[in-house]
Parts: sequence; structure tokens; C-alpha cells
Amino acid sequence: MSSEFYWVPIPGVEIEEPLPGKLIVLEGTDGVGRTTQTRLLRNWLESSGLAVYDTGLTRGGLAGRHIQEAKEGHTMGRRTQCLFYATDFADRLEKEILPALKAGSVVLTDRYIYSLMARAAVRGMEREWLRRLYGFALKPDLILYLKVSIQQLLPRVLASGGFDYWESGMDFVGADSMYDSFIRYQTALLAEFDQLAQEYGFTVVDANRPIKDVFRDLQKHVKKAVADMTPGETAFTDFVGHVMPVEETAQQHDRRSLAEALRDFFSSMLEDV
Repeated sequence: MSSEFYWVPIPGVEIEEPLPGKLIVLEGTDGVGRTTQTRLLRNWLESSGLAVYDTGLTRGGLAGRHIQEAKEGHTMGRRTQCLFYATDFADRLEKEILPALKAGSVVLTDRYIYSLMARAAVRGMEREWLRRLYGFALKPDLILYLKVSIQQLLPRVLASGGFDYWESGMDFVGADSMYDSFIRYQTALLAEFDQLAQEYGFTVVDANRPIKDVFRDLQKHVKKAVADMTPGETAFTDFVGHVMPVEETAQQHDRRSLAEALRDFFSSMLEDV
């Protein structure tokens, strides 16, 4: 991949040009089937002989657990939410995504910065501020947007466990019921995704159809994206070598920790508010 960032990389992070792996993003609102399709794609790619690493929101060790704890209280403010998710994303980018790409793996990520920006934008956050906040993101090789109508989404969400406080926009919509809040929030969110699709060049896939039909379309797009990769398992030692170097150089040892770098970066973002 080209190793381009949208704005500037995370402070202290240096990458090779180009990275041998591929970064493939699956985007779409909750209930659209991202997790299922990510699993199917991983199994298919691995059976083709390619090394695959998958990740998703709030899976990072630095902030993932704390985000879940903060959401349980239903009191997290919108700007705090943005910075929390940006911290988690930066942690996963440095500790998971970049090492896997350096090792030559196909990285499948269940949502990326676009979901985070869409959620924040419909909550009233400034779009330009959001683009700068997530400007340290690496540009993916392929962004697959699973587009669904609100009419198709509603029964899927109900069948999978019902409405969620945050995914219904209950923290800001102000509707009389969670159902009304869900409809209003998801309608606005889907419209925001449509805008992002044009701005960032999403490959749009009709997710109103059965799982197998959606998967066939995804396969076609992914096959093109990985066409120049050579099948064959990436050595586990190669991956570990990127994540946990055996010997640190003096420069690496003296480098500020990710947490410190993010603290300074996000502090500068808050000064712009």
C-alpha cells in the first residue's frame, strides 16, 4: 500500500514506503452485517493462502475497556467521546494495524475513522475539527461501505437484541421513545455516511440483500485489491518482530510513549475548540 496519511502521522511513528500489506475497511451502521462479512472474508482470504489480521473499534488495550465503562453510565459528552475513540484508534493503529501491514498481512478492520466521524457529526461536532482529529489515519487500500435502508435495518436490529442506548442516539436526540430516537438517529447517520462515501471514495455495496449475495460482491472487490499479493503465510516471527522488537535502539528507547504523544496531540486539538 502507499503508506499515505490523511494529514499527519501519529507523533513518533515512522513507516516504510510502501507497506507490503493491504488495509481493507468494512464500514456501515450497526446491524448491517459488518462482523459477519469480516469473518467470511477472513476465512476466504486465509483459505487462499494470505495472512489476515482483523481488528475493530474499542479493541485496543489503551482505551478500549475504558470506553465501554464510560458508556455504561450514559453520561459521556460528545467531545470526550471523540477523544476516547481517537485514543483507541491511535493505539490500534500503532500496535496492531501498522505491524500487521509491515509483516505483509491483509488487515480487515470492522469500521475505521469514518464511523467515528459520522457518529460525532450527527451529534453536532464540527466536521473540519473531526477531519483534523483523525488526520493521523492511514489511507486504506479499499473502503467497503455496506449500505442499508432504514426499512431493512430496523428488523435486523430488533432480531439481534433490540435497541442500544448509544446506537439509538438517546444521548442527544431527545425523542419520546427509543424507537423514535433510533429512527431519527439512524436516518441522520445513514445520510452522513452517504456524504462520507463521496468524500472518501467508498466502494458502495448494497447490503439490503441476503448475506451470500453481499459476500459475493465483497469478494470481487477484495480480490482486485489483493491481486498483487503473493499467497503464503506470513511468518509469525515476522509479525512478532514488528510488534515486539528483540532489541530496542536508543532512539526507540528514548521515544515518547504513545500515551504521552497522544496527550500532547489531543491537548492541541482542544486548544482549537
